[in-house]
This record gives sequence, structure tokens and C-alpha cells, in this order.
Amino acid sequence: MSKKYVHEIPKLPDDHHLAVKHECYNYPSWMHYLDSKSNYHFDKWKDDTDHKGIQDNLKFRWKTDITKEIFPFVREKSRNIHPNDIAVLFAAWWLHEQEVRGMDHVGFKEVVKPEKHPTLCKIVDWFEWEEEAQPIIMEKNVGNFEPYHVDTMDGHPSGYGVKDLARVIVHLQDWEPGQLLQWGNRVITQWRAGDTISYDKNVPHGTANCSRYRRYSLRITGVPSKRTLEKIEAGGIINID
Repeated sequence: MSKKYVHEIPKLPDDHHLAVKHECYNYPSWMHYLDSKSNYHFDKWKDDTDHKGIQDNLKFRWKTDITKEIFPFVREKSRNIHPNDIAVLFAAWWLHEQEVRGMDHVGFKEVVKPEKHPTLCKIVDWFEWEEEAQPIIMEKNVGNFEPYHVDTMDGHPSGYGVKDLARVIVHLQDWEPGQLLQWGNRVITQWRAGDTISYDKNVPHGTANCSRYRRYSLRITGVPSKRTLEKIEAGGIINID
């Protein structure tokens, strides 16, 4: 039997000089590999309405015209791309298999700056993070999506389990039909500007924007203090200005 060309086989042999070795390749995709590290139940028929790892009872309200802080939006890449990152290699292969070209489908970000985003900084400070809070504005253009996944929070210095982190998303605009979030088995729509969602990093989630408008939200990742967690748990309506 003649040897096959490299482009004719689905995976390089382990002894190939270009083969990358990692336990993640025992799974169909990088997302499946991260699932194996999560304690989420992964029962797609289970009701997650009262899941303790999904909280959305905290709501910020403001009088400021927040669009003056969002725009002009200065785009930055929304994910870290490193040539020697196994997650990037495996994710890029999987996306190629799904006929998704490039990695900008998840949208773009802008780091929050005190001089440009004073109201957003007030929201960040309200949480009383213990250290290393990283706030960014996320832009999800029409057609942007992020496949169902479990977070590693690798963009944070304490990501990948270095420290326990908390993440909060604050919607900066009212919901528009066609915009959707899914955390666990909960599909989230019809939010108001200032509504939030915070979640256990073990809970898988995905987003899509098939509306007619770009969607903007504030995402904060940080090392929480005891007070941070108490505030998230208590929820309520917070007038920020």
C-alpha cells in the first residue's frame, strides 16, 4: 500500500517532525477539551433557571449619555493570538473545519480608560476588587458570534487557574431583537442597559448577534474581594451617578 501524502490524512502521526503533542488532541475541539476541565453538568435538557453559577439580579442605572463614552470606539483585537499557543492552533484548525475563515468573528474590544470612560470606571470601582481588575468594552458586530465554550480567562495575568477570578458583563445598550446570549441552558434576551450577568467560569456560554445593530457591553475580569462577591450575590439596582 502506497504512503499517503500529508494533505490526505486527517492528523499528523505523533512521530512526524511537525506534529504538536498535547492532551487536548484527544478531544474533537479545544472547546470539548475545556469542557473536560469544568464541573458543569452538561445535561442539555436540565433547567438552569436557578443555576447558582448564573446571576443576573444586579442592575446599574445612570443618567449620563453613555454613548459619549463608547464612541468613538477604538478597535483592538478581541483575543490574544500567539504563534506558540496550543489553544490558538487547535481553535484555528476547528474553525477552518467549520469553514469559518479568520478569528475576528468574536468581535473587538477597547480597554477602559479613566479619561475616556469615567462612568464605566465608577462601575468597575463599585465592585471593590481585591486586585487586578481588567475592564474592557466589547463590540459585537452584526454576524459576530462566539461558539459555546468554557472560559479560561487566559487574557488576565491570573487566568488559567493562577487565582480565583470573577467576571461580570454589563450591557451598555438596551437589547435588540436578534441579539442573544446563552449561559448553560439559559437563553438570555430582552435586557436593559445596565443589566448585568456574572457567572461561574465553569458554566459554558456562547453569544451571537444576528440583529441589525452592533452590540456593546462592559466586561470586567478581576480577583474578587469578599466584598465583591457579597455585592454580586446581593444584586439590586445601583444608581451609579
